[in-house]
Amino acid sequence: MNSARDLGSAATTVDEPAGQGVPDYLRPGLRLVIVGINPGLRSGATGHHYAWPGNHFWPLLHDSGLIPEPLTYMEDERVLEHGIGLTNLVERTSRSASDLTAAEMGAGAAVLREKLRACRPLVICFNGKGIYEAFAGRKKIALGRQPETLDGSAIFVVPSSSARAAAYQRPAKLAYFQELRALVDAATTAGR
Repeated sequence: MNSARDLGSAATTVDEPAGQGVPDYLRPGLRLVIVGINPGLRSGATGHHYAWPGNHFWPLLHDSGLIPEPLTYMEDERVLEHGIGLTNLVERTSRSASDLTAAEMGAGAAVLREKLRACRPLVICFNGKGIYEAFAGRKKIALGRQPETLDGSAIFVVPSSSARAAAYQRPAKLAYFQELRALVDAATTAGR
């Protein structure tokens, strides 16, 4: 490992349907694991990651070259065929990430850290700055490659793929996903 700091040692409301949640798609040997904040209502209702029709996630995954064919949320388990895993910081379905408490996110970060240690992907991507801030326990992080690692796994942060994240339009999001693909390709070639 280089001089990068390692994060390995870092420490439903009543009116919303609980939903069924979404499964983790994780296993050892993945090239990439993408971490979301938590399932939204549509994802919870369908049981699939990134199910909201306006979310840019699935087109960005294909357009960036991370996967060779277009997939939809209904085929989310197929990311494993491409060496990609999916999980969330918090498992609970909610209308908005703002419905999550700091305690929930802190507990989720501890669980997520153990999941990531178990599968040891080459690269971990956080789909949104707020997710990584909650995971790392620090604010004002930059998008892109992070200076720290998690037990040797490179860490990368992309702007949220949600269409509600208006600060970055789809072309800007695609540029980050392409940069992520280049990092994953380099890590795959290097073997870590």
